[in-house]
Amino acid sequence: MKLNITPMPRDDLVAARGLSQQVAAPIPGAVPATTPASSAAGAGRATSENSYMEFEAKSARDGAWYDVGTFLSHRYLDKGEPEVLVRFAGFGPDEDEWLNVCRQVRQRSLPCEASECVAVLPGDLILCFQEGKDQALYFDAHVLDAQRRRHDVRGCRCRFLVRYDHDQSESPQSCVPQEIVPLRKICRRPETDYRLLQLHAANDLAANDQKETSVDPSTANAQRVAASALETTQQQQHNSDVAMAVLASQANVSQPVKTL
Repeated sequence: MKLNITPMPRDDLVAARGLSQQVAAPIPGAVPATTPASSAAGAGRATSENSYMEFEAKSARDGAWYDVGTFLSHRYLDKGEPEVLVRFAGFGPDEDEWLNVCRQVRQRSLPCEASECVAVLPGDLILCFQEGKDQALYFDAHVLDAQRRRHDVRGCRCRFLVRYDHDQSESPQSCVPQEIVPLRKICRRPETDYRLLQLHAANDLAANDQKETSVDPSTANAQRVAASALETTQQQQHNSDVAMAVLASQANVSQPVKTL
C-alpha cells in the first residue's frame, strides 16, 4: 500500500522519472507525462518550442500529490468527466490510479530557489512538504503569513506560516493543520511566474538607471579640480579688473590748483 511507502523527495524523483519509465512494461498508447507545452491542450501560455510541461496528480488513497511518470489510458464517466490512468513517478504498476483530470491532475508545482521567496505571498496556494512520524508527503496548503529575514550564505532564512487544506479523513497520519516552514519545503504554483518576471524587469530597469546616472570617481575628481581652477581664475580676473578701475578713477580726478 502507498500509505506504507515513504516516497523520495521531489528533486530525487526527477532523476528516478526516466528510470521508472524504462523498467515499466511497454503499454500501447501510453503517453509520457512530460509533454511539449505547445501540444498541451488548454495550456493558454506562450512558450518556447523547447519548453516542456510536467504534471502532478493527487492520489485518492492518501490525498498527497505525486509527480506523474506516464499517462497510461483515459476514459469518460457517465457524467462526461474525463479520467486518466496515471503511473506515478518512482512507483510500479500496483500503484496506478484512475484520477479525475479536472480535480486531480495539474501542471507540476515548482520548487523554490532562495531568490524566489519574494514570489510566495500570504493567501497563495502552495504545495508543502509535510513530515510526519511515518512518512513525508506533499499536500496542498495556503500561506497565512510570511516572516521575511535577511539572507546569508545558507540561502533564504524566511519562514512561512501555512495551513494545510487536507483534513483527517483524507490523511489520517496528519495531525498538524498549521505549521511554520522554511522555503525549502514549499513548491509554488506556476501561476506565480509573472511575479518573478515583474521583479526581474524592475531590477533590470533600476540597474540601467543607476548605470546611466553613475559617474566614474576619477572623472568626478577631475571635474571638481577643473571647476575649482576655473573659479580661482575668474576671481583673480575680477580682482584685477577692480584694481584697474580704481587706478583709472584716480587718474581722472583733477588736482587742486596751487595759488601763491
